[in-house]
Amino acid sequence: MKDVLLVTGGCQGFGKEIAGLLSNRYQVVILSRNKKELEKTSKELKCDMYVCDISDVKQVQSSVDYIKNKYGRLDVLINNAAIWKTGELDSNSFNDIAEISLINIVGTMNMTKACIPLMKKENKGKIINIISIDALEGKSERSLYVSTKWAQAGFTNSMRKELEKYNIAVIGIYPGLMNTSLFKNAGKEKDLSNAMDPKEAARIIEFTLSLDNIVLEQIVFRNLHF
Repeated sequence: MKDVLLVTGGCQGFGKEIAGLLSNRYQVVILSRNKKELEKTSKELKCDMYVCDISDVKQVQSSVDYIKNKYGRLDVLINNAAIWKTGELDSNSFNDIAEISLINIVGTMNMTKACIPLMKKENKGKIINIISIDALEGKSERSLYVSTKWAQAGFTNSMRKELEKYNIAVIGIYPGLMNTSLFKNAGKEKDLSNAMDPKEAARIIEFTLSLDNIVLEQIVFRNLHF
């Protein structure tokens, strides 16, 4: 059987491109809370799917149980799901703060926690966290999003040390601006004329996973002409 790869936020954007590129080599399972889009992408890519809102811990555990019961293993987890919010801090509501924290930070932590036992059982695995170049620099009117990405970076670095004794690699991916629906989903317009093509960026994930005895712990990239 092929190695099993799980992608959160896999029905569109970067997650979809990753899933599509790797579907021949891996048994891919994509997650999203958008059932309609998830079913459409699953059919298009001919991959497995499970409806899951990663901010809901019960749904997170249910999705991992589904993989455990159907495939008996999990070799790669790609934490890609995220939302974006902008504006000065006092223009954002307390609900905005809670929502972006639950999805970008807590969701990533809970999904990782739920998947680790399957990897420990096999004494191997790879966890790839799609973070952002925003985790390396502060930006005005971006405090909510940037803060969650810095949290993801710290979590990634700590988990790398924690899991290396189990032969589980933890990799942080820090892409620059990509042409995805991240901003549209947040109800915001953004100039994407110089943004990276997610199809091209997905090749970096493919290469990272192709390495057997080398771990690229942190990968930072952006558009050459940005």
